[in-house]
Amino acid sequence: MKQTHDTVVILDFGAINSQAAAKLIRQLNIYCEVLPCTAARERIEALRPKALVLQRGAEFGANTLKRSPATDPAAWGVPVLDLSDLPCEIATFETFLLSQCGLRQDWTVEAFIREAIDEIRGMVGSHRVLLAMSGGVDSSVCALLAHRAVGDRLTCVFVDHGLMRKGESDEVCSVFRDRFGIPLRHVDAAERFLARLAGITDPEHKRKIIGEEFIRVFEEEASKFGGSAYLAQGTIYPDVIESGDGGEVVKSHHNVGGLPENIDFVGIVEPLNVLFKEEVRAVGRALGLPSSLVDRQPFPGPGLAIRCLGGITREKLHILREADAIFRDAIVEHCFPDLVSQYFAVMTGLQSVGVVDGIRTYDYTIALRAVKTDDFMVARPVEFPWSFLQYVTKRITTEVPHVSRVVYELTGKPPATIEWE
Repeated sequence: MKQTHDTVVILDFGAINSQAAAKLIRQLNIYCEVLPCTAARERIEALRPKALVLQRGAEFGANTLKRSPATDPAAWGVPVLDLSDLPCEIATFETFLLSQCGLRQDWTVEAFIREAIDEIRGMVGSHRVLLAMSGGVDSSVCALLAHRAVGDRLTCVFVDHGLMRKGESDEVCSVFRDRFGIPLRHVDAAERFLARLAGITDPEHKRKIIGEEFIRVFEEEASKFGGSAYLAQGTIYPDVIESGDGGEVVKSHHNVGGLPENIDFVGIVEPLNVLFKEEVRAVGRALGLPSSLVDRQPFPGPGLAIRCLGGITREKLHILREADAIFRDAIVEHCFPDLVSQYFAVMTGLQSVGVVDGIRTYDYTIALRAVKTDDFMVARPVEFPWSFLQYVTKRITTEVPHVSRVVYELTGKPPATIEWE
């Protein structure tokens, strides 16, 4: 994003609420970015900040300031807010950023859309653009922005990696071809993805394999247009933050840390990589996306590969798809969608002894995960009625072969992530 806005830089010293602080500042229509406290001075200066926020938290103490390139905040020549002794509240930022700093409140949805379209046009010039379409809200919003920017020079490529949820591939193709009239190529690449993932158990290795294979498929599609092209993808700000961005890696998102070093594209277009999830949804609404897409729960790019623990097999994927569909349908059936932000089943890979019709079995354990969150950086488990969890458990163990146990996860984020891998 071009630095046309008054910008606040939050220096993160490891406090758990740096992203929450950023969201509060952006609610004031002021642009801000979160950087690790170890960020180089040149990187901070490139953002031309009008104010600095030191997000340390009381537990870190004043000595942590020595870890930052901004050892002497006064040397920056801009106001500095030290949150080491304050609970992160919007009133604090209103006083500091508006009353004390006098910053402009021009970070709006409308401004973002105009600037994003202009930046896409300026970046790609006369080249074609291939967009990595998953059907989720991020890639959908990215598609509409890119379409407004380059028109018929955009082609959306939906790569079916064999790791989608039940019925999802057909749904994605139908919505974008029939409803929006945006060119969409459906590439069935399930065999090649599953072959490369065979025997792989490490989560980071899975993500990197999927990221690389996605790129290779897109490169092959780009070559069919007889010229070079840009790759567009719906990377959002939490993807960048969790993939490291100069700080601690939480997990390598397939579209960030999972990308291979060498890619055969002119460049990568990521118009959403400065937005949090709710900001993406707001842009989607402004662009006219229906609520069925805008409010759709997130689905990771690596798909069921990171919800199928350990080695991936067709049998395990089939079991997971069926169990996941039952859980998701039951939530809608019992009118719980407004209570949850994200919900899904996990194939744990664990097998244990069970009994069916008096016969000993040795089958799989399915875990259910449902969380409520405002920003997907911090989340809490949903407290479903006990009767509902019993209902879902009975359906899964009765209707899905080779499942003998169902468990419900109660861990928040942190200390866990929302996804299991």
